Formats: sequence, structure tokens, C-alpha cells
Amino acid sequence: MPEFADTPILASVIADLGERRRFAAADAERLRRRLADVEAMHEPDADGECPTCRAPAPCPTLRLARGEVDYETACAAVRGLIDLTAYERLGPVAPSVPRLADLLSGSTDGIDRFFDVLLATRQD
Repeated sequence: MPEFADTPILASVIADLGERRRFAAADAERLRRRLADVEAMHEPDADGECPTCRAPAPCPTLRLARGEVDYETACAAVRGLIDLTAYERLGPVAPSVPRLADLLSGSTDGIDRFFDVLLATRQD
């Protein structure tokens, strides 16, 4: 039996990954369009008020859509329970995005085991 007899399996995995990437790109584009629609609906008018929420600027819904505030904070601001300008001084609530170098420096034991088993190179 040739050393790489299971190569069609890898080709199938790669083709599936390509198809999933196309679906993910289409989903991301759909989400970008939806976010643009939400942003358009919640842009402040000449008085600085959101025409949809009827809340003073900054619009809590727009801040929520951009990830600048969490859901509870946005609801409290729409109800008039808190002032978003005071809340902004506390800093961002969105989690920080890790650097690519930090992500790549992590262990890949699970992926290595997967491909070892897939290629039948590892005997456990």
C-alpha cells in the first residue's frame, strides 16, 4: 500500500474547508449589510437625538451594535436610567482582540493528533 493512500480524505477535508469559508464570507457580508442598516436607522438627527430610540446622543442601540456597550447598559440608557456619557468614562466593555502572534504561539496538540490519526502515522 502506498504511503499516502488516504490523500483523497485530505482533499475532501480541504474542499469542505473551502466551502465553509465561502459560507462564512457570505454570512459576514450579510451581517455587514445588516449592521449598516442598523447604523443608518440610528444615526442622530440635527438635534443629536436618535430618531428611532428617541434617546439623546450617543445612541445606545448604535453603541450596542458597534460593541461599545453591553445589552443591559443599552437598555438602561434607552429607559433613561443611566447616562451613557458617564458610562463611557469607565472605558470599553468589549473584550480585547488577541494578537495573531499570541494565538499562533499556543499549543496545537489537538490539531497535531487529528492529522496524526487521519494519516495513521501515530500509534496509540
